[in-house]
Amino acid sequence: MLLNAGEQSSTYLLIEGIVTYFLYFEFIALIVKYFQSGYHFPLRYFIYIGITAIIRLIVVDHENPLDTLCYSAAILILVVTLWLAHSSRLMRE
Repeated sequence: MLLNAGEQSSTYLLIEGIVTYFLYFEFIALIVKYFQSGYHFPLRYFIYIGITAIIRLIVVDHENPLDTLCYSAAILILVVTLWLAHSSRLMRE
């Protein structure tokens, strides 16, 4: 019984490590995109990374329903922010 609990814990740690690795990979890609775009970086990329990071947090840590609800509300706020950033009033392009 204890052996199975240890395997489940190590599986969660492995998944958490993989998720963290991909988050670091996104930040490296973000830096590369910054240099490729001539030192101009749109706000929407940060919002995309924020949404993705919160979704991954929900996947890894979803034991407390109230926390999951708060994370979902944060995603909703980021989506509304993304919609506002794409609106014609705030577009520079």
